[in-house]
Amino acid sequence: MTIEAPQPIGARRAMLPPIGLWWPMLEPTLQREILEHPSAPLRRVVVRRIYELCELERFPMRDYVRLSENERAYLAGWTHTAAWE
Repeated sequence: MTIEAPQPIGARRAMLPPIGLWWPMLEPTLQREILEHPSAPLRRVVVRRIYELCELERFPMRDYVRLSENERAYLAGWTHTAAWE
């Protein structure tokens, strides 16, 4: 049996859906905004759009949401692949 480390209150709500689901559907203007500053907090409008694309109703009510290190690595790979097309 594995015991998970406790998460801070609200940490679960701030998680984005898997980036592989929403990134390909995200509008190019919002993609460019994220790519310009991938470690910056995402605007609430962007997070709301991500949740809409994934058909999720519960929107995180945090002050800010940032991409994780793994999500930023996904974007780095995506931009590298897109540059080869």
